[in-house]
Amino acid sequence: MEHIAELQQPFIAGERVTSGADQTIAVINPATESQIAQLQVTSESLVDQAVEAAAQAQRRWVKLTPDARGAIIWKWGELVAQHSEELAQLITAETGKPITDARGEAMSAPRVARYWAGMTDKINGAQLPVTPGHLSYTIREPLGVVAGIMPWNGPVASCVGRGAAALATGNGVVLKPSEFSSLSALRIADLASEAGVPAGLLSVVTGAGEVGGLLASHPGIGGVTFTGGVTGGRRVNLAAAESFKKVTLELGGKAPSIVFADADLDAALQSTLYGIFGNAGQVCVATSRLLLHKSIADGFTKRLVAATQRIRVGAPSDEATKMGPLISAQQYESVSRYLELGNTQAQLLTGGGRPKGYEGSPGYYLAPTIYRDDQADSAVAREEVFGPVLTVIPFDSEEEAVDLANGVDLGLSANIWTKEVGTALRVAESVEAGTIWCNATRVMDPALPFGGFKNSGVGNAFGEGAVEGQTRLRRITVRFDAASESLWDI
Repeated sequence: MEHIAELQQPFIAGERVTSGADQTIAVINPATESQIAQLQVTSESLVDQAVEAAAQAQRRWVKLTPDARGAIIWKWGELVAQHSEELAQLITAETGKPITDARGEAMSAPRVARYWAGMTDKINGAQLPVTPGHLSYTIREPLGVVAGIMPWNGPVASCVGRGAAALATGNGVVLKPSEFSSLSALRIADLASEAGVPAGLLSVVTGAGEVGGLLASHPGIGGVTFTGGVTGGRRVNLAAAESFKKVTLELGGKAPSIVFADADLDAALQSTLYGIFGNAGQVCVATSRLLLHKSIADGFTKRLVAATQRIRVGAPSDEATKMGPLISAQQYESVSRYLELGNTQAQLLTGGGRPKGYEGSPGYYLAPTIYRDDQADSAVAREEVFGPVLTVIPFDSEEEAVDLANGVDLGLSANIWTKEVGTALRVAESVEAGTIWCNATRVMDPALPFGGFKNSGVGNAFGEGAVEGQTRLRRITVRFDAASESLWDI
């Protein structure tokens, strides 16, 4: 991997620019706790410049044919594919995601760009034959400039996904990646420019939450798509409400995985391990609550604990590593506080602290941890930990499983394991979550809807939902029959 430049500057109007702000943020490798770069915080005046540049470029962009726009988005995706190894190395260095998982993320991003490249000529309205003598129809048109405030746990996939959707729907876009994962986002912006995305149409502003706040409240922004925590989502929603922006919020989760006695237990076991310990549990759809039918609870839990203890925790650059460190000191401290609560409120089955061999070593490492809580009332059973922490909760009946699944204020996703189709369908329609996977986990595609219920969000950033969230609907009526009724006859 090439050397990472010491100072990383925002990408505005087609180039890296020097911010007017003096503040910088240290970019820390979470596996070593060493600084790998400095991130320049984008000043308010430069945020204004990014929005204005996007607005100007968008007015020209929307006049291109859909085919021309699609060709540029497609080329962007191909460049991302060609540079996937470089992007994967950046993901690993800045987030601690194991290199094999980072490669998977980097290679999934071009598929998203290709999907949106193919959608540019499919942003359709409708003809409404309701009034004789009049032609009424709708058109979908872009919002103008869309702000994408992105998370750190999937930086390449998120930035390409939100950026490509905004461009495909005819918008300009200003992306604000997390301060923990801006290196890969800035490189993606370089590749967008190389692909022919007009200067100014896509910018990347850098910094912490206050920079995202400037975008959410900016009068030149027509829509905001935000992925992050519930608290941050509320702040974005309030800031955007001042100017009635369209808002899409993909927020937290506390996903249940409900395993019935007749399930394919081997498949459920493997998916449970991946579902909670992949990316060290730092995923909004992490299956952090394992609901087991009592007839299989003890045996399944025994197998699960044994398999968890075999998970290779280590340096994310090691090809054999399955689970790396947490993203930051702040996140490490937050999850550690939950472990302290879990150790007193629930039954610890494995983990609960630093991994063996990492005592006194650098890196934000925690062991994969499992608790059992038959009452489902501990903090680790009810709150989003966003770390490698699983709670096992036994249940007696289908009704109890549904009640337990719905017993939290989050509803992003859920998993159901059973061979009985009727059970799967009944439970899928009863669990309060926006995405349900039956006998599978984390099946994602840019064409498939993905959004949350309750405190897990508003709107949808995938497929038709992304089109709805980044366009506005205009209705036009033309009277063509002179004999049709007029309002006045004077």
